[in-house]
Amino acid sequence: MTAKKSPSTTASKSTQLTDAPESKVSTHNPDFIMKSDNSTNPVNPVNSDNAVNSTSPANTDNLFDNEQTATDTTEPPKQQRVGKQQRKSDYADFKATYLTPAKLEKRHPVNIEDSVWEKLERIARILGDRDTTVGSYINAVLLEHLNLYADDIEIWRKL
Repeated sequence: MTAKKSPSTTASKSTQLTDAPESKVSTHNPDFIMKSDNSTNPVNPVNSDNAVNSTSPANTDNLFDNEQTATDTTEPPKQQRVGKQQRKSDYADFKATYLTPAKLEKRHPVNIEDSVWEKLERIARILGDRDTTVGSYINAVLLEHLNLYADDIEIWRKL
C-alpha cells in the first residue's frame, strides 16, 4: 500500500521528528499502514495517535471493545418524546404508590439529614394530597425498596 504524497497527509514542520526520516502520516484513515520513505516494512496498523505509548495489542483498533462490524450498521432507535398524557399517567402511578396518605401506627423516630428532610417535605407537600405527610412518603418508599430487594437481602444474609 503506497499512498501519494499530498499536503494533507504530509507531516508539518512543527510535527516532524528531527532524527527520523520524513514519513507519511494519515489521521483520516485508521487502516492506513505507515511506511518510511526508505523502507517497505509496514508498521503496526494501529492509529498513529494511539501507537506511541500503547501497551495494548497491535490488532485492537478500538480501546473499549465496542467496535461495529460492517454487517452491524443499524442505528439505535431514537428516543421518543414523552407526551403530556404519559407524564400524567406516570405521575398518577407515582402518587398512588408513594404519596397515598397513611396513618402510621407504632411509629419510630428516624434521624435523617436536614437537606434530605427538606427535599422529602417539598415532594410530600407539593405532589401529595392534603393529608400526605413526610412520614407516610418515607414509609412507602422504604417498603417499596424492601420489597424490591427482599430476595437479594435474604441471599446476602446467608453469606
